[in-house]
Amino acid sequence: MDESWEASGIYMLICRVNGKRYIGQSNNIRRRLNEHRLGKSYSPVICKAIAKYGWDAFDKTVLEFCPVEELDDKEIYYIAELKPEYNLSKGSGDPRGYTSLSTIKKLQKPIICIETGEIFDSVNSAATRVGITRSCVSMALNGKCKTAGGYRWDYLNPEDKFSEERRQNLGRANRGRKQSAEQVKKRAAQLRGKNNPHLNHYKPVFCVETGRIFASIKIATESVGVTHGCLSGVLHGRRKTAGGYHWKFAKEVFYMTEKEVYDLLVETGAIMTAHFQLTSGLHSPHYVEKFRVLERPAYTAKLCRAIAQHFKDANIETVVGPATGGIILAHETALSLGTRAIFTERVDGVMTFRRGFTLHEGERVLIVEDVVTTGGSVREVIDVVKKFGGVPVAVSMLVDRSGGKADFGDVPNYALLHMDVETYEPENCPLCKEGVPLTKRGSTGKK
Repeated sequence: MDESWEASGIYMLICRVNGKRYIGQSNNIRRRLNEHRLGKSYSPVICKAIAKYGWDAFDKTVLEFCPVEELDDKEIYYIAELKPEYNLSKGSGDPRGYTSLSTIKKLQKPIICIETGEIFDSVNSAATRVGITRSCVSMALNGKCKTAGGYRWDYLNPEDKFSEERRQNLGRANRGRKQSAEQVKKRAAQLRGKNNPHLNHYKPVFCVETGRIFASIKIATESVGVTHGCLSGVLHGRRKTAGGYHWKFAKEVFYMTEKEVYDLLVETGAIMTAHFQLTSGLHSPHYVEKFRVLERPAYTAKLCRAIAQHFKDANIETVVGPATGGIILAHETALSLGTRAIFTERVDGVMTFRRGFTLHEGERVLIVEDVVTTGGSVREVIDVVKKFGGVPVAVSMLVDRSGGKADFGDVPNYALLHMDVETYEPENCPLCKEGVPLTKRGSTGKK
């Protein structure tokens, strides 16, 4: 896919196994195809097919590039002409490409929250505000369940003009008395709390074996063909597997605070205190031995998944890391992102690609490094990526121990852990003056 695929238009996926097709629309085709690849499609049929046959089993083609305002009509036209087997409707203009026109009209009707009296212009806006899926709100509106997100909902007839008195009545609690603003706020906080079982169905979940992230339990069950109760049982420790896979809530795997990263490094003995000569030539009383972490595959995978989660929407095509620690990090991060991983090496002291590694023009690259003090090696990698025609999207570090002083030019950077550690020029090192034995660790080359 070249840069032209980032335009708006109509695209088609063709399964080489059975010949079945799917037609969709997007204002950025490359980004939408990347969502399909990562299992983030909201169309259950094509999502299940990709999970069954694999992303590489589908041919991707652009039927027509067209302005955004023409996408709805074009999608309806192509679906009517080609009759793709994976589409559930005749096309609609819904960005997900499968919701029927009658459903869209319902979704666009104003609705009201019974408990708070707040009015929303559509199901989508209400679902976004409360932090649940739109299908959950629709089920409550249609009487299939009593509440959605802990609230009751009803359609608001546009012709009816609600009086202030009626609006206040709608905002009363179940016991018949009006709730104060503080009560409503407290109730909302409780409903959105970590222990609210109603919200567990809408938390992203992670498949341990495949590394895929699903937006909810429902989407995951549709993709692997298991029941909701079966997968939910794994997530809550009542079962070991569902559909032959192990599952976790994505937050348990990916979202790591800096304290959690620091505690992990301390636990593995990666953070050391003594008198060290860094690979940059500077002296320091502290050293981060990244291989105490990298020798633990489970911990390495957890850290790299946290990096990948941060860049999941950046359309990364390749992850690059400098040898040697960067090789492992690049590989694990690429695994989570679903991309390839390559690395740079020094040849006669100059950073470059070897072993046939190359980049195509405009290829979007994420650069990963283990521990950065001055950023010298990373800047060399950036230059190599640009030399081979790639686009360095960002730099990600396991530990930034530069105190924020590392400069990568116009390339943004992200670190799992920031450490502001003292460093000294050898001639001004107080530890040398005190006669503390000097330990030289790490490989050659600057960082």
